[in-house]
Amino acid sequence: MAGRRVNPLNQAFSMIILATQLRAVGLFYRSVAPFMLGVSALILLAVLLPALVEGRSSGLLPALLLIKLATAPVVWYLSEQLRPGQYWFYFNLNVSRRRLWAGVVALDGALFLSGALLMRAVLV
Repeated sequence: MAGRRVNPLNQAFSMIILATQLRAVGLFYRSVAPFMLGVSALILLAVLLPALVEGRSSGLLPALLLIKLATAPVVWYLSEQLRPGQYWFYFNLNVSRRRLWAGVVALDGALFLSGALLMRAVLV
């Protein structure tokens, strides 16, 4: 195995596929972002902000992140009902629904966590 060489064209093609799939997830996130970011803002402003002001925010962040992640199925259901044929573009890019939604949940969780940590750093 030490003498095995990697074809540079295969590496370049793999990177192109990865870049295409990441752009597709970003584009799909923009279509569901109003729902996801609305829920995030509601949780941060209605729950975390008062807890930070009153000084009762210790241990609250993991619970809020789990609550935020638990709202993803609701957004998925609304998205399926409002735009049932939205996946054909992504299927043509060879990106499955599972990969789209996994990327959306990961990206949204990261944005929520960074927003919560930013609020905590500014207000505490």
